[in-house]
Order: sequence, then structure tokens, then C-alpha cells
Amino acid sequence: MALEVATERADGRPLELELVASNHLDDPVGGVVVTVRDVTSRNRLGVRAGDVDRRHNALIESLADGLVMIDADGGIVRVNEAYEVMFRAPRIRILGRDFEALLEDAVRRGVELFDGNGAVIDPGDHPVLVSLRRGRRVDGAVVGYRIGNAAARWVRVGAQPILGPDGRIAGAVGTFSDMTEARRAAYALRQEEEFLRVLLDTLDEGIVACDAQGRMTIFNPAARRLHGMDDSVEPIGRYPSSRMLRHPDGTPIEPEQNPLLLAMSGERLHNVEVILVQTGGEQRKVSVNGQALVDEDGWKLGAVVAMHDVTEQKLNEERLADLAHHDPLTGLANRNLLATRMGEAVAGLSAVVGAPGQARAGATSPDGSRVSPEHPGIAVYLLDLDNFKEVNDEFGHDVGDDLLVAVARRLAAIVRPSDTVARLGGDEFVVVCKIESGEEEMLRISERISVALARPYRIDGRTLVAEASVGGVFVDDPDTDPSKLLSLADDAMYGVKWSRRRRRRSMTD
Repeated sequence: MALEVATERADGRPLELELVASNHLDDPVGGVVVTVRDVTSRNRLGVRAGDVDRRHNALIESLADGLVMIDADGGIVRVNEAYEVMFRAPRIRILGRDFEALLEDAVRRGVELFDGNGAVIDPGDHPVLVSLRRGRRVDGAVVGYRIGNAAARWVRVGAQPILGPDGRIAGAVGTFSDMTEARRAAYALRQEEEFLRVLLDTLDEGIVACDAQGRMTIFNPAARRLHGMDDSVEPIGRYPSSRMLRHPDGTPIEPEQNPLLLAMSGERLHNVEVILVQTGGEQRKVSVNGQALVDEDGWKLGAVVAMHDVTEQKLNEERLADLAHHDPLTGLANRNLLATRMGEAVAGLSAVVGAPGQARAGATSPDGSRVSPEHPGIAVYLLDLDNFKEVNDEFGHDVGDDLLVAVARRLAAIVRPSDTVARLGGDEFVVVCKIESGEEEMLRISERISVALARPYRIDGRTLVAEASVGGVFVDDPDTDPSKLLSLADDAMYGVKWSRRRRRRSMTD
């Protein structure tokens, strides 16, 4: 029988003694022998070992990751609370059971085991058992499991063999980290990235993005097409260049004015027009929108710009504008543009030095008088073709249209580029000229027009003659109402037409 007592030494140091008493029956004298042993150090070591064990237990139970420990035969000797919760496996039901047999039983009950790629895992190939049997560490193995029709759960498994004092494998320990939500988030992210990739690939708009350092991170196929890039050029990772960019007036865009860099600096771009000179030299008109990318704390992550090719749109707008101001058959100015040009010409007279006069008809004024101003002005001529109806009636409207186009070309060829040639409709044309030396010059231009139009035309294999009656009005007063000039020129033209008819009658009488 042993008895432990606590006492003190003479120096006050505590002692723990173990007393063992025994009697010696073979001693004739008889009596009891007490053996005293100092067990202070032994007890202290025991207390420390107990403290270590308690700390060890507390550490294991506080882990967020599940933990299982198996012995050399694969029997489960320890699990923590996180493992119980993760796999819904109370330790009272699994401690002492064979780990592989436990997995096989679960599979028989309908639990599926598979790896990160979805391939089925045999219970014997579980990472913990692999570590035990092969004596090597297993890191980051992904294992999925599904119970019935429930959603799959995923764990990241780490396993390591436990070596005994003799160096032999005494067991293995496995840790299980639930990565289901992380894997779902990663899958959702991959789906989002794939959606973004498909979207960028199918967009007609060019999309270019850069990171916070200005290096390009996105350059979609439409952007490549806009720049005329082939597959051998890789812009990702490069800094944006303004070498291919021009302002709408054709002047180069400075490097710091690159739309992507402007967006990254915080400027919001909305329908900014630039000219993009492609690798092959072709120019495209592009409308650019862009802005900086910032996180929720306001830190800049980069910038993105969208480029829309508006080349055809601008051409169509120009065509529509041209149609609004030009005759669709001949390409000459129409009534709208003619009215504008006459207004500008009259307004320009205010800059001419000299005393203003009045709007005067030329050589065909009703009373036959002529005024010879000595200062500049403008002349407005109105003319129509004398026998155009006969051409239409005899040869058809297609030939008539071709004749009108030929007349328009001749008129445009005999006047200066600064003069205006317009078609009012039918076979009526108007010419507005700047006059430098008065009425004599106006008369010379009128004669030149008449002579030029009287020359024969070659139309559709036929030779046609289409003389014109030309009437003109001279203007040197900036206060003249431009809207009345056509009426005055029309009067003059009919005066010429009347005079020519009268002359023809006198010649035939």
C-alpha cells in the first residue's frame, strides 16, 4: 500500500513523498518497514503531461478544419468536432471503426465519392489511406461527395503519415477543409468570365481596357478589326499608343490625349469622334465612349473604352446632306442651296467699295437700255433648253435625263469653282457668278454659256442639239432681296426667248 504526502524541507522547498509500508513476517523480532520515496519530480512531470494533453485536445477541437486520426491498421482513433459536423458523423458511432470500411459502407448507402474532375473515387484511394499505405504526405487533394439528390459538397484533404519511435508508420492524420462555397464561387466566376469572353467576341463594338498601370488587359476581336490587326500582333500587356489616332480634322492625337488614358485620368468620354488609321492605311471614323474603373473604395483599377465604327453612318449623313442640297440627277445645287448661295453672294457685296446701285437686267431689259456700272457685283443667270420637250417626246426620258446631265457638266466646266450652278427642275438651270468689271463681263459670260450649250451633244449614239435661252440680272446693292433675283432673271430669260422667237419668225417670213 502506498501513501503520498506533502511536506517541506528545512529550507522551505516543497516535497512530495510516497510512503510504502510492509511487515516482515519472517523476522523473529517482527515489526513494519516503511520505504520513503521522493516523487516530487515525477508528479510534476505528470502534471505537465496532463497540461500538454489538455492543450493538445483544446487545439484539435478548436480547429475549423475537420480532423481524423487512424492507427496503423486504419482504425479511427480520433476525430474532432469539426469533422463530426462536416460529415454528420458522431464520434461515438465511428471511433474504433475501420476508416476504409466506413467509406465503403457509406458508398453502399448511396453516398457518391469523386475527385475534383468528377471521376469516381474508390474508397481505398482516399487521400488519408494513400498517405497511410505509401508513407507520404498528400497536399490539396480535392474530394467531392454527394448524398442522394443533395447538392455536392467539396473538401480539400491534406494527409500525413505518423511515424512511431522505431520509424515505422504508426498511423496517419487527415485534415478536411470545406471548400464548397469557394468552389461554387470559382465556378460562377468561370461562368461569368466565359460569358464575358463570348460577349466581347460577338460585340460589333471594339472594347479596350487597361489596368491601373496603363497596360492593356482587354482587346476584343472588333477592336482588332478596327485597327486592322492580324493574329500575329498581341496588344495585351502593352501600353496604349496614339500613333494610329487622328482628330476629326486629321491632325495627330498627342500621346497624353489617347482616349484610354483620358478615361483612366478620370475624364468621362461620350461620343468622342476620332479617326483611326488602320495598319493598311485605311481610315475609319470612330465614336469613343469610356470611363475609369474604380473599386468601392474609390481606388482606380484601370479604364475601359468602347469604340463604335461610324464610318458608314457619317458617309450616309453626308449623302443625306448632299441630297438635301443637291439635285439627285445632275449633282448640281438645288433650290435650297441656291437660295443660300445667292444670299451669301448678296451679303458679300457689303464689303465692296463703291456707291451701291440697284438690281438691273442685262442686255434684255424691257426698254432696251443698258447701264454700265464701273464697280463689281454679282450676276444671276436663268436658262432653259429650247427644244428639250421634243427630245423627251422623240427619244424618251432616259435620253432626256442623259442630256440634262451633259448640260450640267458643260455649265460646271465653263464657270469658276467659286461660282454656283444649280438646277431648278425640268430643263431650268441657274448660274450665279461674281462679276469684277461690270455689265460687260456679265454679257460675255452670258454669251459664253449660250455658245457652250449650243454645241452638239453625243447621247446614246445620237447627236443632239439643245440650244438655251439665257437671261441674266446684275446686282451691286447689298440691300437687294435675294428672293427676288430669280424672278428678275426669269423675266430676262423670257425676254431673250421672246426675242429669239421673233427673230425666227422674221427669218421665215
